[in-house]
Amino acid sequence: MEFLRLSIHQTNAQIGIQTQLAGQDIHSRAGDLSIQQPPAKVEMESPAGELEIDSSEAWAALGKGPHLEWLNSIYSQSKSVALQAIAKMVEDGNRMAQITNHQNAFADLAQDVYQRKNPIEYAGEPSYFNVKVHYQSHSPIINIEPQKAEIQYSPNKPEVQYNPGSVDVYVKQKNAIDIQVSQYDWYK
Repeated sequence: MEFLRLSIHQTNAQIGIQTQLAGQDIHSRAGDLSIQQPPAKVEMESPAGELEIDSSEAWAALGKGPHLEWLNSIYSQSKSVALQAIAKMVEDGNRMAQITNHQNAFADLAQDVYQRKNPIEYAGEPSYFNVKVHYQSHSPIINIEPQKAEIQYSPNKPEVQYNPGSVDVYVKQKNAIDIQVSQYDWYK
């Protein structure tokens, strides 16, 4: 007995995809920068210092000071000089009154006259410290006026180039169905 046989064969479709990536080129030049710094304004004032020199004690020590001060110095010594002179007279009188002394008191007193110093001091004591020096300095006056920097910047536009990509879609293999009817012998 002969039967009919149905054969179905299917072929699947295949899709092919081919892509090309997009590209991008960017070039950016540096911007133009200009910086200028004006110098700061500076004003300085330095007041002169004050120097004071007092040499009055030095002149007095040399005996060449002001006349009135010189006379006052002599006058202030006169009381003590007078008291010293009285004391010396008493001492000399006591020496002359000593009869028991074998030395000649009159000759000794005559000799002392030539060796005596003047008890009045007409000049002062010399010293480095007789001249007084005083200096007063003054701080400088400084005014500073800062100046701002002048900054100018000009940006440059970037150069952008775009290369688009592509996608190519195509049928690589078509789909198909093959249907065949054939004879089939069961006993064969």
